[in-house]
Amino acid sequence: MPDAQGGQFGDHNIQFNLFTGKPPPGPVVAGNVPQAPPAFQPREDLMAALRAAGPGVSVVRAVTGMRGVGKTQLAAAYARECIDVGWRLVAWVNAETTAELLNGLAAVADRLGIDKPGTDLEVIGAEVRNRLEADGDRCLIVYDNVSDLDALRPYVPAAGRPQVLVTSTASSAGLGKPLQVGVFSEAESLDFLAERTGRDDPAGARMLAEELGHLPLALAQAAAVIAARHLTYSTYLDRLRSYSVQKYLPPATGEPYPRGVAEAILLSIDALKAGDPTGLCGEVLEMVSLLSPEGVPRQLLYACGHADVWNATAEDIDEALGRLAGTSLVTFSGDDSTVLAHRLVTRVIRERAVHDGTAADLGMKTRRLLDGYRQSLGEVWQNRAAARDVVRQVAALVDHLGPHLGDANVAESQALLTLRGWALWCVIELGDSPTQAVELGETLVADCERLLGESNPDTLMSRNYLGDAYHAAGRVEEAVPLLERTLAERERVLGESHPDTLMSRNNLGDAYHAAGRVEEAVPLLERTLAERERVLGQSHPDTLISRNNLAAAYRAAERVGDAIPLYERTLAERERVLGQSHPDTLISRNNLAVAYVAAERVEEAFPLLERTLAEHERVLGESHPDTLMSRNNLAAAYHAAGRVGDAIPLYDEALAGFERVLGEEHPTTVFVRESLEVARQEAADQPDASASLG
Repeated sequence: MPDAQGGQFGDHNIQFNLFTGKPPPGPVVAGNVPQAPPAFQPREDLMAALRAAGPGVSVVRAVTGMRGVGKTQLAAAYARECIDVGWRLVAWVNAETTAELLNGLAAVADRLGIDKPGTDLEVIGAEVRNRLEADGDRCLIVYDNVSDLDALRPYVPAAGRPQVLVTSTASSAGLGKPLQVGVFSEAESLDFLAERTGRDDPAGARMLAEELGHLPLALAQAAAVIAARHLTYSTYLDRLRSYSVQKYLPPATGEPYPRGVAEAILLSIDALKAGDPTGLCGEVLEMVSLLSPEGVPRQLLYACGHADVWNATAEDIDEALGRLAGTSLVTFSGDDSTVLAHRLVTRVIRERAVHDGTAADLGMKTRRLLDGYRQSLGEVWQNRAAARDVVRQVAALVDHLGPHLGDANVAESQALLTLRGWALWCVIELGDSPTQAVELGETLVADCERLLGESNPDTLMSRNYLGDAYHAAGRVEEAVPLLERTLAERERVLGESHPDTLMSRNNLGDAYHAAGRVEEAVPLLERTLAERERVLGQSHPDTLISRNNLAAAYRAAERVGDAIPLYERTLAERERVLGQSHPDTLISRNNLAVAYVAAERVEEAFPLLERTLAEHERVLGESHPDTLMSRNNLAAAYHAAGRVGDAIPLYDEALAGFERVLGEEHPTTVFVRESLEVARQEAADQPDASASLG
């Protein structure tokens, strides 16, 4: 009956959840469905192909084509049409990366009402898929800008009656019936330019469209500048051709710019900057280019003023965003809360910044913004959605800035590593994906060791985080040597009683316990508790964690008489310091009850376990690992009291939850499965034992 409170990340607890529940009644819109851009060309032949299946028929369509041809706008037009005619669900999921895909599906789960905080994101995605398979009539889900089809496949409904659109740059998405989207036809290009510019010059429009390869994105940029500056097509074309940016913006393999696109985008940006006396439009656009392509919340941009990144108010930023939208450089989500920029636009901006030597300075500003914003979040477990978004923005900044920062800029490199460390801590604290935490931790440790050295305190912290991530993922055999190495280095570099050293000693002791090495865990945890009481005080949250973990080790060593007083004291202190329903308080109440069962004081355990299970379900959700463990422990108490008939259903529920959240081979899952098998065998051997005594 595992009861240690371990896997700390910065001495906090790791959590997992599962989303369950019923969808809200009426039409549901999830995600940021893009608005129609000015002079949108509906491309009726393509729209007709999307409408052909009609509601109530299961269909997967792969909308493919190169960047900038309008795949997203076509899918968005169909999504808006479905919203207008009252489809039950229209969901928009940005899917360029696995992280964006999973976060998008979490947003869908939230709108469907199957949201329970803290669940593993892969589990959430599967729940959304299952919901659509079971009840997908008049439901549409769009997976936009898919780059990894294998990562997407587990979340595409395989049955039922939903409609699924997948947009991808691949020539053949290999998923569903393909619908190839090409550039505009000549007629569509001429109609678009005429409507956007108000100019009746088909010959000039034709020359410009040919120069831009009839790419909708490039035409939009050109038309915006022509209209704003009252230029003729020939004047614009002359200026466009004078730009020589292609020499330092070479085509990327498999994703070439059509001729003139980069020039068109840069000309549009320069025209905007020239007409903006505040200079804010360019700064906003440049910062957006370094952040997540999934979108940037307005609130994050507003925070720039508070972080002294820009001398601008929220109203100033809104005005800049309005100008950017007016020139087709950004657009907004359907509810206007999120700023979206085409990936081709942001790529051109980033590459020019690299060429001009301004990328590092721009990255520093963006890093300062994210640093200030994340510090304003407060308790991560109470601000899960905002914390997740900041993690997403940090990951995008690292991807975009990392290759161009250079190892010579040690101070900024170290600041970025610190921000990445916080993002890793946040992922573990949220408990959504231990696999993601391991991936983030492994790359962070490698970069810290390369840039800062093996014994730098930040390197040691990142190594501690990675050890905690391994522990949370059930990979204790990898966690132990890493935590041993980190503790030895911290003792040498920081001293025996430094708080970080105490953190490492606590985490290593907890890992020893998880690995079955209790005789090594106990002295480490005893020493850590004594030092924390001396250095931090009797009631510091970290001291309470140490006291809890030592009690757990005592119980594992069959010293339940020593464990119970520690558990009782920890529970009383947590109720006083943290409150009756704080997750740590619930862990203490659960662990004390388990110890009562071990001491054959089952009647005292029942009320504690029943109360804890009810509170866990209310605070963390039905499928959080702590809730599942509460359910298991109540089953174990019933089992110990001879109430096998009451125990087996609870064991069953706990096992099913752990298999979904942690996996079938996780040590906790294996433990619960073995407990269930023992109970079933007893029920089979002694039929009378299967009857409930309660």
